[in-house]
Amino acid sequence: MAKRITVYGMLSLAVLIVLFPLVWMLLTAVKSNGQIVNPAAPLWPVHPEWGNFADAWRQGPFARWFWNTAVFAVAATSGQLLSGLLAGYAFAMFDFPGKRLLFWLALSGLMVPFSAVIVPVAQLLGDLHWLNGYQGLIIPNIASGLGTFLFRQFFLGSPPQLGEAARIDGASELMIFIRVYAPLARPAVAALGIILFLQNWNNFLFPLIAVNTTRMEVVSQGLSVFQSQFTSQYNLIMAAASITIIPLLAVAVAAQRHIVEGITLGALD
Repeated sequence: MAKRITVYGMLSLAVLIVLFPLVWMLLTAVKSNGQIVNPAAPLWPVHPEWGNFADAWRQGPFARWFWNTAVFAVAATSGQLLSGLLAGYAFAMFDFPGKRLLFWLALSGLMVPFSAVIVPVAQLLGDLHWLNGYQGLIIPNIASGLGTFLFRQFFLGSPPQLGEAARIDGASELMIFIRVYAPLARPAVAALGIILFLQNWNNFLFPLIAVNTTRMEVVSQGLSVFQSQFTSQYNLIMAAASITIIPLLAVAVAAQRHIVEGITLGALD
């Protein structure tokens, strides 16, 4: 009993530590600026000002920012899943020259921080005339070393007898992948897809070098611009931040089971 109480106490403390900044942001979003800067004001707003959310929405093109972010996150996530599925299946099921070297090269993207290659990436986008366009946001992000690794691990744990039986029946390798192994990977696709979608939605550094016009800015950029414009209006800044996290909270709450599966996916043999 004492051990269980200790575990629950530690988990509750961890949850409080994680949730406090979020709760503080939401409470600050419905306060007046006077209450925020007053050190004697209570944490809970005395007279909630729900109009702060409407005011923040009118001050910036949030609809455009949400649209750009949704296009980028959905397209990039779809490309990362498809490329990860195909590459992971190839690395798991086939033997070919340079297989080990190519696999480690695919994983090298996880080892090198993006800040180390930001200059050549920016120059390449400029040379291709892909700046300030959806192609510049999406195409460089349609491959994922994480997806390649996790799907390789998943397919290594899949029964090879299924593929052998399909080959005996005359199925091609492409049909074996589409009809046999890809359906087995649906739980892995769902779990990894949610994680990649959240990462792409929150991506700030790459859009920062690929986009520099208001028409193409994503939510993370827009929030930074909004903060620079309303430096001293903390209630509007917190209201804008609260608006931008609503889609993420909805996805995270609706798909929490798949997120947990995605965390343990790499442990498969």
